[in-house]
Amino acid sequence: MPSPYDPRLDGLCVRIAASPLHSPILIARISRLLEGGFKTLWGSSPEVAPYAVTSGEELELRGCKSLLLVLATGGTEAVALEAVEKAKEEGVPVLLAAQPYANSLPSLLEVKPLLKGPGVSWIYLGSLDPRSTEALRTLEQGVRGLWAASRVRGSRIAAIGPPSPWLVSSRAWHEDLARLGVELVEVDPIEFARYVAEESVPESLGEEVLRRGEVLDLADGEPKKSLRVYRAIKRMWKSRGLDAVSPACWWFYKEAGANACLAHSLLNDEGLVVGCEGDIPATLSMMLATYASGKPAFFANPAHVSRDSLLLAHCTAPFSMGLRIQFRRHFITGGSVTSSVWFPKGSKVTVSRLDPGLEVLRVGVGIIEKGRPEAEMQCESQMLVRMPGAARILEESIGNHYVATLGDSSEALRVAADILGLRLEVISP
Repeated sequence: MPSPYDPRLDGLCVRIAASPLHSPILIARISRLLEGGFKTLWGSSPEVAPYAVTSGEELELRGCKSLLLVLATGGTEAVALEAVEKAKEEGVPVLLAAQPYANSLPSLLEVKPLLKGPGVSWIYLGSLDPRSTEALRTLEQGVRGLWAASRVRGSRIAAIGPPSPWLVSSRAWHEDLARLGVELVEVDPIEFARYVAEESVPESLGEEVLRRGEVLDLADGEPKKSLRVYRAIKRMWKSRGLDAVSPACWWFYKEAGANACLAHSLLNDEGLVVGCEGDIPATLSMMLATYASGKPAFFANPAHVSRDSLLLAHCTAPFSMGLRIQFRRHFITGGSVTSSVWFPKGSKVTVSRLDPGLEVLRVGVGIIEKGRPEAEMQCESQMLVRMPGAARILEESIGNHYVATLGDSSEALRVAADILGLRLEVISP
């Protein structure tokens, strides 16, 4: 089923680089792999030129929002460097791809030490067989990482109110956001409360939402109050052209009369990244993780950590991540409505976070050992993750909130980090 976070292929230009002495048969084979791979992964393919580019001068970037350049042969080092330089001048991120034939990999190995600074990354396709699951996965991770970085650059993130008062280090500065091409849109919570007051909610919408789970306990006026918040955020998303929103929960609850937990669950499934607590670095982490995986993210507190495990907990999560959903009052305020989402036990999960200075992307991959709420005095949605090296989260803290997406998208995040000029830290034993 298509995801609202899948890559847009219409702005992706795919080119094949080769030395002047090359086999047209090899070029055709690479073209078939790419076209077949894109169609298998996303049902359609960007145009793949059936001819080779043999010099940087031949590379046309008109209409390109990103570039996938496949090295078909050896002797393409100069072409690759010229292409990267040309693309950087035009603000087009580049993904270089090598494959196991005709000295393609040696060319990438020679070029790679010179790929300094943001704007470029690489992948290695271990096969040209369009049936190869390994090659398809590598292509998917590379393109998703390219897409994630492209989506972050030029994005607009709205902060509804100031960061929550306990976020003493997890704050982003305008100059750091500007370095990544991100615009911060500041929304006064009182102004937003007027948005909420203008909304009306049909009874059928509340009934439809509650049918998705089991109702345990709701505060008075729910889910109607929370759905007014949901509709107000959605209206602001559309009218202001936003890519992500981070409500400052306590200010928000005071001014709007309900929290954004239900809105968070619904909107993250609909295509708007919604964080919590006014934590902009973590919300930006959500954007990266969501587009790198093609799946919505769980924004959470590390509630317990040991040498090789991590308990993530928060008051809500996207409904699509769960096998079961329970509706209840908010854990701390006792009001509004939140959802306890039960995550699939045994599934792989990717955990990540940007540091407050937006220079480091920390990534780890683990297995969900428990996906249902069992720990007492914790938020409603809980995920216990077996992840060797998890203690680093405490020992070398870069802030509180982490985000989790189902599946292993670590390679896509590595590509995105390269292109955005972020230093990658891998959580490992």
